[in-house]
Amino acid sequence: MKRLLLAAVLVLSGSAHAHDLWLEREGQGEGIGLYYGHKHSLHGGAKFLEYQPEWVREALCLDASGQESAFQASGTYPYRIRGKCAAVCVLTSSGYWTKTPYGTENVSKAEARMPLESWLSYESVKRIDRWSAALAEPLTAWLEMTPLVDPTSLREGRKLRLRVSFDRRPVEGVVVTYDGKPRGQTGRDGEINIRLRHGGFQVIQASLSRPDVSGKADEIVHSANLNFELPEE
Repeated sequence: MKRLLLAAVLVLSGSAHAHDLWLEREGQGEGIGLYYGHKHSLHGGAKFLEYQPEWVREALCLDASGQESAFQASGTYPYRIRGKCAAVCVLTSSGYWTKTPYGTENVSKAEARMPLESWLSYESVKRIDRWSAALAEPLTAWLEMTPLVDPTSLREGRKLRLRVSFDRRPVEGVVVTYDGKPRGQTGRDGEINIRLRHGGFQVIQASLSRPDVSGKADEIVHSANLNFELPEE
């Protein structure tokens, strides 16, 4: 349990501090921007932390039928997606990180001097704006959280049923957090209920750690973020 909770807060920088990765709808015609920082976190720190645009490994714009739709993307910070998207999915990775007696370095275990602990991190984020039954299934093979009902139709105080999947298969025992606080683990069916405690922007997160069989790191940390918005009461 402790190991899972630690994995739940490992993010792009390889830091043990809780940062968020989220997709925010911007002004008219500006599309959806990818951001990283503490804007929606209960922890202190800068609201926005700049990341390298090349950390974006894959991006998808999906229509209400769950099919990929054409979009325009910026190659600069902040990464932006412009298109007719019912849902947007983005996968990021800042590569290998290794903890040493001299600090944490953005290198593999073999490249570090006196490595103590090393990992490769992948973090994904999905934003849902328009719902259809097609979105009740995993949209990627990444670690992903899939609402089983329309999350945007719910209200403060209601529960949202989620399924956590990896390689499109349910995963048991994954810690799921809401607003940065652990709310429980997925069952054998990969599912969990999360009570929505406020209106507005929603941040739900999950994390899964597995050994790195390549030997370049001790483990691979997969983190997933789910965003959607509820009406303010």
